[in-house]
Amino acid sequence: MTESNVEDRADWPFLRHGATTLFWRKHLFESAKADLLSLDYNVVAIKCATIDQFTADFGDALGWEKQFGYSPWTGNLDALNDGLRHMEFPPSLAVAFAFESYHLIAAQDALFANAVLDVIEHQARDHLVAGERMVALVRTDDASFTAHNLGTRGATWNAAEWMDANRR
Repeated sequence: MTESNVEDRADWPFLRHGATTLFWRKHLFESAKADLLSLDYNVVAIKCATIDQFTADFGDALGWEKQFGYSPWTGNLDALNDGLRHMEFPPSLAVAFAFESYHLIAAQDALFANAVLDVIEHQARDHLVAGERMVALVRTDDASFTAHNLGTRGATWNAAEWMDANRR
């Protein structure tokens, strides 16, 4: 596949506007997972019933015990950031987290639910720079579900002018 037809790839819609894509219709969610499997993505399905179950299952999926020597992930967002930063990718260098019924997590703690997606979005961009693809497919029964400001970053000063003193 050449660079000119990258938009024809099945994962293009899931990377084009960021790494997190929302789904309401189950058949579209299932179709997206199948499309990513056809591109050799490791599709990690996580059911979202309770926050405790979600954190345990997501921590297991990230190999929490192997990465950090303890388990389960307790929901600490800084730890999640580290876990995603250092996660091992499969040989295909492509991972999709498929979260089913995410509205249940959001109903229990909307800030936590949004923050988890924010961390994923932030780390997905960093991995993309290294040639690793990470996406999140998020299915919800809430047709008005939203996730705001995922992965936002401001402009940064270059290394030589990073310190205020170097710009005075």
